[in-house]
Amino acid sequence: MLARHLEGRLSGAVADFGAGWGYLAAECLRRASQITRLDLYEADHASLDAARRNLSGLNQARLGFHWTDLTREPVPERYDAIIMNPPFHAGRAADPTLGIGFIRAAHSALKPGGKLLMVANRQLPYEAALRELFRSIDVVEEGSGFKVIEARKI
Repeated sequence: MLARHLEGRLSGAVADFGAGWGYLAAECLRRASQITRLDLYEADHASLDAARRNLSGLNQARLGFHWTDLTREPVPERYDAIIMNPPFHAGRAADPTLGIGFIRAAHSALKPGGKLLMVANRQLPYEAALRELFRSIDVVEEGSGFKVIEARKI
């Protein structure tokens, strides 16, 4: 759902938080030609290795791969935009605080005026954290149990 909303919304330095095997990053490279740098952050090393392999033929931007736990480690770079599908499970138990941790990490890593684009299950309570940290929040699409949110940093 988020991939449909990437075109025309991303430029400059972009990060994919919780990149997994690289699906959203690949869609960024296909749909957003104004990206000058794309950094992938992932806590699972095997997933990050898979992303590196999956993106090897799409190296249209300067790619960076970071084995980082975003809920515990700071991001040293600053970005114009961040995309994410934040995790909300610790094992089998639902834990929305993981996603809220990702939202806080995104806020810290965005430049002033930077943009966060995220997709999440519709029932997850992320809007309060977003309102606390971001200047504006727009639900871009909602349906099939999911929501796509765009937020701008102050």
